[in-house]
Formats: sequence, C-alpha cells, structure tokens
Amino acid sequence: MNEINNIKDRIVIGYVRVSTVEDRQKLGYEAQKRILKENHITKLYSEKMSGRKDDRPEFLKAVRYAKSMSKKGYSVTFTVVKLDRVSRKMSSLLNILEDLKSNNISFKSVTENIDTNSATGILMMQLLAMFSEFEVNTLRTRTKEALRQAKLDGKVLGRPSLDQKIQNKVVKYYRNPDLTVKEVASKCDVSERTVYRIAKSRNLSRTFLKGTSFID
Repeated sequence: MNEINNIKDRIVIGYVRVSTVEDRQKLGYEAQKRILKENHITKLYSEKMSGRKDDRPEFLKAVRYAKSMSKKGYSVTFTVVKLDRVSRKMSSLLNILEDLKSNNISFKSVTENIDTNSATGILMMQLLAMFSEFEVNTLRTRTKEALRQAKLDGKVLGRPSLDQKIQNKVVKYYRNPDLTVKEVASKCDVSERTVYRIAKSRNLSRTFLKGTSFID
C-alpha cells in the first residue's frame, strides 16, 4: 500500500492486480499505477494474484479501508484500471460492486469508462447484472438440452455402476466381523461411502458378535 495524494473529504482508493503473465504485458503493475495516479488516487493497494481468487489480502484491505473511511463521512471511490482487476468471475464482481454500493462507496473502472457517480455508470452496472443473469440462464438451458440429447442417444447418465465382482467382494469383506469399514474399503479399492451404499442396498447389518458372521 502506498500513500499518494491527499484530497480533503474525498478519498480515491486505487487497486492494482497483476498475474505473473500480465505483469509482462500492457496492463502490468507500472502501467496500472501510472493510470491510477492520473486519476488522482489517494491510496494504492496492489498484489500479484489470480483474479479468480476472492480472498486476495491486499484487495480485502482496500475494501476494509474504503468502508471505514465511508463510515467516517468521507466521499470514497474505489478505482481500478479495468473491471477484471476486481474479479474475473462475473458473479463475484457483481457481489463486490453491490457490497461497495451498500456501503456508500462509488466505483470507477477507467478502461470501460464506468463511474457509479454518474447515471451512465449506474446503467452500465445494471446492464452487467442483466448480462450475468442471461449468461447463467443460457448455460442452464444448454446443460438441460445436452442431457436431453444424451438420453435420446441412449447414453447412460450419472455415476457409472460399480463392477458386480467388486460389489460381491465388498459384501464378502463387509460380512467379516474382524474388518472395519475403512479396511473393507481399502481392500476393495473403493471409498467408505461406497461400502456403506452397497451394504445399504443389500440390507446388511453390522450388528454382530466377535468372531461370528453378520446377519442379513
């Protein structure tokens, strides 16, 4: 975090994010920092992390500082060079922007020319939300159609059935009172959940006396 310019009653927080690859490209750290300084930022937070991670330390610090200053009565703007600096996931991006808005923090993205202090900026954010919802609904529709077509093509959907020989092996070892479920799973190379599932389907009980067989 770096101190930049002091502007009375108005705080502009800049956030820079780069990944290893991006740092060597046009939107590297120095380029983003230069652009943000041109937008009169008050404080700068930066880090080298993937935009798909929501728990970025410096980003969380920047948001906490923005909220604390807003509560103290300052006019706060959270500024980035590009939207994907905040997050590469649309759902996360919209949640973050809504969180800033609910704390009376304005948001500005230089490249997309989005500024929620303006009517146009607010409209842009609404359009992004609509696009995100459209994207989710489209994905759901495509998934349903793909599943329907798979059924029509005779493809078996869901978890593949376990080989009958392995199931019989599980039953055999499960009936052995000297073996734990974990040991049964290990011997049959399956999960403990699979052992329980097979036992349930065969109505097997683990009520037994040491050295005796299980009772169906």
